[in-house]
Amino acid sequence: MVDAANDVGSSTDTEDIEMLSRVISFDEVVKTSIETFRNTFGAEPELAACAPGRVNLIGEHIDYNDGFVLPMALQLGTVIVGRRNGTDSTCDVVTCSDSIQEGTKRAQFDSSTIAKGSPKWLNYVKGVMFHFRQPVPGFDAVIHTNVPVGSGLSSSAALEVATLTFLEQLTGKPVPSMADGAKMCQRAEHTFANVPCGIMDQLIALGGRADHALLIDCRNAGIQ
Repeated sequence: MVDAANDVGSSTDTEDIEMLSRVISFDEVVKTSIETFRNTFGAEPELAACAPGRVNLIGEHIDYNDGFVLPMALQLGTVIVGRRNGTDSTCDVVTCSDSIQEGTKRAQFDSSTIAKGSPKWLNYVKGVMFHFRQPVPGFDAVIHTNVPVGSGLSSSAALEVATLTFLEQLTGKPVPSMADGAKMCQRAEHTFANVPCGIMDQLIALGGRADHALLIDCRNAGIQ
């Protein structure tokens, strides 16, 4: 007789293994992003930004309760490549993500009149742009990632922080501090994705270092 609990566990383990087997390398993410940009826009990208996913070692559900957390950045990340397109405010964005349905992988919007809407994945980009509070010129961009969406590895914060880094390069206007940048991305998720997240994911995406965990005091966004 097959034990039901063990059977469910085996099924879950198999799904996890299959998910991991489908994760492409970061080099492939970068290569595909550049090739997609060339094929879509007929030019070479001039800017590139990236941000990692994360795992949390200590402090689940603590960051939005002003506690201490200990996350670590992963060697999985989100990449944005792009360039100014010569317009005042027309933004043309393409995603290569397999988790996005065909037909909604490319969208245009005006950076001077940003509002959340459809497709939903673009709201994370729009939200960061809205809270960036600086004029953003028109640009073309391609987004790609190997952070599995919906896996608990913070693909949303990776996209937000990659967007913030891209905007800093595009405009030449960096945010004052890491904490400011993390709070900006957090507000974007609150207001444009309707997710009441804490500050942990955005801070580790901004401040993560190879082979290090990051101790975060969520009362004041302090890190060490």
